[in-house]
Amino acid sequence: MHVIRPAERGEVRAALGVLLARPNMDPGELHRQIDTLIRYASRQNLSLKHCLVAEEGGRIETACLCVDAPGRMASVFIPNQVPTPAHADTVVSLLQETVCRAESRGVRLVQGVIAPEAVLERDLFARAGFKRLTELIYLERDVVEPVPRTRSYPPLTWEEYSVHAHREFARVVQETYTGSLDCAALSGVRDIEDTLASHRAAGEFDPRFWLLARSGREAVGVLLMARVPERASMEVVYMGLLPSARGQGYGATLLRRAIETARAQGTALVTLTVDVENLPARGLYAAFGFQEVTRRDVWMCILPLQMEPDSAQGS
Repeated sequence: MHVIRPAERGEVRAALGVLLARPNMDPGELHRQIDTLIRYASRQNLSLKHCLVAEEGGRIETACLCVDAPGRMASVFIPNQVPTPAHADTVVSLLQETVCRAESRGVRLVQGVIAPEAVLERDLFARAGFKRLTELIYLERDVVEPVPRTRSYPPLTWEEYSVHAHREFARVVQETYTGSLDCAALSGVRDIEDTLASHRAAGEFDPRFWLLARSGREAVGVLLMARVPERASMEVVYMGLLPSARGQGYGATLLRRAIETARAQGTALVTLTVDVENLPARGLYAAFGFQEVTRRDVWMCILPLQMEPDSAQGS
C-alpha cells in the first residue's frame, strides 16, 4: 500500500522527476527539465515545498506538486504518466490530500491546466473533485508586424498604476468582469484584491505597464501587461472594458496600445490567452494578427471562503 506524505527536502528533485518523466525520455533531457523548473521557481519566488509523494517499499512511486501564488491561488501538477490503475487511484488520493492542505493554508482556488486531449489527467482531476472551468486558447503575435490601419481607433488617454490610483484601478477591473465572457464561472469567487495580486504576480510587474484607459475624464477600461523574460515577450495579463464602453471600438485601441508597448520595450512577441467561449475577443485578436499557439483545459477546485476570526465571532 502506498504511504502518502510530504516530500523531504532531499526528495524534491526525485519527485519532480516523477512528475516530468515521459515515456522514452532521455535521462539527460529529464534532468534539464528539472533544472529549468527549479530555476524558474527560484526567479519567480515560487516555493516547491508543497509536494506530496506516494511511497511504497521505500521508493517514491508517484507525486503531486502544489505551487502557491499570490491572490490565494495555487496550481497543482500531477505525473505525465500513470502506469497502472493502482497508481491512478493513488494520484487521486494525492490530489485530494493536496486540496485539503491548500485549504488549511487559506488558498481559495486550486487549478490544474492540462492539454484538451489528456484523457487520463482529465479523469483523475474529475475523480478528485475538480470541475472543468473552461478551455483557454494561447495566442501570440510578432511585434514587427504592422498594426492594422483599416479602421479608426477611438482616442484614449492613459494613466499608469500607482498607489494613489489603486482604488480606481480596483474599481474598474471589478466592473469589467460584469458580463465578461472570460472564465465567467469565477465571477465573484475572489475578492478584487486577491485578483489584482494574481495579476501582479504574472511575469515581471512594472506599474508603467498597468494602464487605466480614459475617454475624456471617464474610465472605460484597463490594460495590464507584464514582461516575460524567459520568452523575450510581453504578456497581456488582463484587458477589459466597462459594460458601458463595449462595442465602441475601444478594445482595438487597447490592443493597439499593447502591441506598441511590447514593440517599444524591444521584445519579440506579445502574448495573451482567451476563453474559447469569448468569440468577440477572439475575432478582435484574429483581426490584429494573433496566431494560436496551443490550447489548455483548466480544471478548478473552488475552496470555501475562510472567515477571519473576528468575523466568525461576530456572526
